[in-house]
Amino acid sequence: MRKYILILLLALTAASCATLRAPAKLERFVNRVERNADRYRPYQWDRANRHYEALIREYIDNYRMYTIAEKQQAMSAIGRYHAILVDHGIKQGIGFLGSLGSYAGGLLDVLRQDVGAVEDFLQSVLGLGKSEVGNALDLLKKKLAE
Repeated sequence: MRKYILILLLALTAASCATLRAPAKLERFVNRVERNADRYRPYQWDRANRHYEALIREYIDNYRMYTIAEKQQAMSAIGRYHAILVDHGIKQGIGFLGSLGSYAGGLLDVLRQDVGAVEDFLQSVLGLGKSEVGNALDLLKKKLAE
């Protein structure tokens, strides 16, 4: 009978050791996101962010039981994930700004036609003085003439 209890205890111990702790889970998750980030669609980013938040909650809930090395591992993974998000955001922003290039010609045409309306707008909304608006518009006119 002791033999079976000992085997059962060893099996339970092995199973609990095989379960990844939150810092290791965070690192594995961030590695996977890092490999696939360029191919993620918006719904995949939503799912990844929800999963990340769950891992962070698990990490915070059990913070006291981690070793210093595990805490450093988790902080490194958290920093890397935020860097991936920033990189993704920059790439999205550049893509958006690039698409605005096709509209720039139309915007410049409107500005050329109605400089007075632009001047009124800048004075009333932005609170700029007449000389400040005049200087800005002169600079804009020079750029438009190029």
